[in-house]
Amino acid sequence: MIRLRPLRRAIAHAGVALGLSATLAFAGESAANLAAAGIPGNCADFAAKVSSSEGNWNSVNPYGCLGAFQFCPGTFQQYYGGSAQSFLGDPQAQTAAWTRYEQNSWSQAQSNGLTSLVGQQVCSGGQCATIDQSAILMACQFGCGKGGKLANYAASGNCNASNVKDGNGVSVCSYLIRGAGYDASCFTGQTSTVCAQTPTGPGDFPTTRGIAANPPTASDASVIVDANGV
Repeated sequence: MIRLRPLRRAIAHAGVALGLSATLAFAGESAANLAAAGIPGNCADFAAKVSSSEGNWNSVNPYGCLGAFQFCPGTFQQYYGGSAQSFLGDPQAQTAAWTRYEQNSWSQAQSNGLTSLVGQQVCSGGQCATIDQSAILMACQFGCGKGGKLANYAASGNCNASNVKDGNGVSVCSYLIRGAGYDASCFTGQTSTVCAQTPTGPGDFPTTRGIAANPPTASDASVIVDANGV
């Protein structure tokens, strides 16, 4: 959810679970739909990942947050000059607004030194990831300002600290992990720094690697079977 401004922040903390359940029901827009609406094809998977926990083109949550990326009151007016109804009916306007929002978030992350996290490992809730550009942008949904939750994590490296969690106890680290591994170069203006996530067990090698033609070496395979099936 693109965060509510101060006047609605207290409401958001009180009822964010309800808002999330309402938006999750929409399942988000697909990468194909987002690309058709103007997101460059190489970044459409990241856009779909964000939208998957936000909404569809015409979704509205209980707090007035709108569309596939849930632009909330205050933020909505900064990125769109028309009515809520026209915004909901215009996928191209939604992707254009979200693209500008992501570009501004990246610039803010750079200004506040948060992009120094790129390349570092983060672990939370039994999952780990290498932080890259898309991870930073996903975590910027918690805010990329000084003294924000992502800045607090950058300072402490502690995913369990109270000042890196929202009102429902969700750590910004969970967003870093969920957002990692996507091409976000369309929004950062930089060469993609997608970090391949290290396999952690049998069956965890990505299917895009083509295991049959390129089997893992003995040093990185969790289970090794010889020609006799032993």
